[in-house]
Amino acid sequence: MYDLSMTLSYYRMHRIYLAATMGYGLGSDDPEELAYYKKLRKEMDDIKKDEVKKGIPLKWDIPE
Repeated sequence: MYDLSMTLSYYRMHRIYLAATMGYGLGSDDPEELAYYKKLRKEMDDIKKDEVKKGIPLKWDIPE
């Protein structure tokens, strides 16, 4: 697999990033742009699947 960021300009990468993070469609048939968009969407979906531990645990081992 080759690095897509080397062939896409920063402007195009930023435009694709905004579309992916805001949930918009890409509106392009360019295979490089579609591949980058799908890569970003997959990474975002993977992040959503990871369980995030927040706050203070409510269970403590208190010796009696």
